[in-house]
Amino acid sequence: MAFHVKHAEADALARELMRLRRSGLTEAVLHALRASVEAEKAKASLPDVAVAFARELRALDTEAA
Repeated sequence: MAFHVKHAEADALARELMRLRRSGLTEAVLHALRASVEAEKAKASLPDVAVAFARELRALDTEAA
C-alpha cells in the first residue's frame, strides 16, 4: 500500500538520509521508520518507571530500618 507525503521538510530529510545511506528512497524511509519504532518500544513506560521507583523506595526504607 503506497502513501504520499507532501511536506517539504519530510522530503528533504528522506532524501538526505537516502544520500547518506547510499540507498533508495524507500529503503531510507524504511530504515528511519524501523529505527524510530524500535526507539519508541525501548522507552520505559510510565507504569514501569513507577514500579521501579517504588521498589527503590522500599529498598531504601528496609536499609534504614
